[in-house]
Amino acid sequence: MQKKSSATIYDVANRVGVSLATVSRVVNGNSNVRESTKRKVLDAIEELGYHPNAVARGLASKKTTTIGVVMPDVTDMYYSELARGIDDVANMYHYDVLLTNTDEDPVRETMAVNNLASKQVDGIIFMGNELDREVLNTIAGADAPVVLAGSIDAEGQLPSVNVDYVKAVE
Repeated sequence: MQKKSSATIYDVANRVGVSLATVSRVVNGNSNVRESTKRKVLDAIEELGYHPNAVARGLASKKTTTIGVVMPDVTDMYYSELARGIDDVANMYHYDVLLTNTDEDPVRETMAVNNLASKQVDGIIFMGNELDREVLNTIAGADAPVVLAGSIDAEGQLPSVNVDYVKAVE
């Protein structure tokens, strides 16, 4: 059975008789489009089943609206609650989350950071306990911004968010 081809932005523009830029403005919510034109474009989008290509949008905007999260154990209640909270906040801002589990294995941590960066995520939240030197070097050289959450960089070179447990009990 042959897969039905997806409608493109070109198909929508041709159907309505407008420019690609006009379709793009409608899709992105730009207010500089006449209401009648906007309605025609939205109708064509629905009729054709057009869905914007996230990869193409990312290339054009240099943003993927995706964040990566590296966790040591997603089955741990603490980390699963954090994952839920991160996903909830990401959704509020129309971001997607790519979650990776490392089982606290430095090799998997290094691979996770590299894999997420290669997917051109907009940023990475790295959670773990002790950081191996190779993992720290990978994070420092990543092609995406990385923030440590609950992990400590003894040299203080990487951005991090941590709980001061001593002050927390005072």
